[in-house]
Amino acid sequence: MAQFKFITPFLDEFDHYLSIGQAPSQGLVYAIDSEIVIKLPFQYIIPDNLDDDATFYLNHGVRSFVAMERELAVYDAAANRRHSNIARRLKVHSPHCLLLERLRPLDQVWINADEIMRYSWVRDLLRARSFLEELGFNHGDMGIRNLAVDSANRLKLFDFGSATTKHHYDYAADVKRDHFGLATCIHYIITGVDPFANISSVQKVRHVENRLLEGRGTVAAGAEILTDVIQAGWTGQAALTTFCEVKTCVEAIIGVGGQEIASAPSEDHYQRLEYRCAEWLGMATPDQRWMNPDDYCTTSRAKEYEVEMEIWQ
Repeated sequence: MAQFKFITPFLDEFDHYLSIGQAPSQGLVYAIDSEIVIKLPFQYIIPDNLDDDATFYLNHGVRSFVAMERELAVYDAAANRRHSNIARRLKVHSPHCLLLERLRPLDQVWINADEIMRYSWVRDLLRARSFLEELGFNHGDMGIRNLAVDSANRLKLFDFGSATTKHHYDYAADVKRDHFGLATCIHYIITGVDPFANISSVQKVRHVENRLLEGRGTVAAGAEILTDVIQAGWTGQAALTTFCEVKTCVEAIIGVGGQEIASAPSEDHYQRLEYRCAEWLGMATPDQRWMNPDDYCTTSRAKEYEVEMEIWQ
């Protein structure tokens, strides 16, 4: 398959690419500095001459539009109810990007956490997922890679590009997938064991998934106390259980924890970050080739490419 060039809304180059993988997926994440990251949609340059391979790439770009819309929808819904376990959006005016606080990936800090901290992170994760449920969203991609820790050691959930609501045709299946992902995350937080670690092929991933779905997954040492919760998530038995109910069940086993961490970043801190974001945007160079979703689809179809936003929504 031929390679096609993609662009983002800005011409500016970034030193630190933080997304997992070399090829763009739903969006591109870069570090602006040590405290701020920017998430950008992308789109591929539309070839003048019809190319069958290009259709795949152009639809991938359309998927990026949809992912950004979904992520912004979650943050808009939470605008008046900020949650300490959801990655903080830095509110500056830009329709083409998402600016967020920079966090430490969970898999990079896990080794330094004791049992008390790990239980605290489990509670943080359950609070975050229950909050999404209150807002009316599924996460859609509950995974270890989408968990990180802030300077106050609070675990935070991020990446809402796959989020769906009750109006989505696949909502029930998304709920089940979120329970599966939640169980895997809880298992990792407590034990450091990821059932999918070091697996690269789709076939092997499916094999592990099937083992877990069939109840043949092994709960590693240290997480036995939550075996029933983890197995219910893996096997699908929890599919009709609300995430708030899972939270209540887990807290009854490991405790509800203490009060809010006193060393959490202040609102003044976030306001300073937002000021720096506004400064960066003011100096950024827009890419004049960037199109809005409607224009992108219209232009693609005019060149006889079959591009549809609806299949990703």
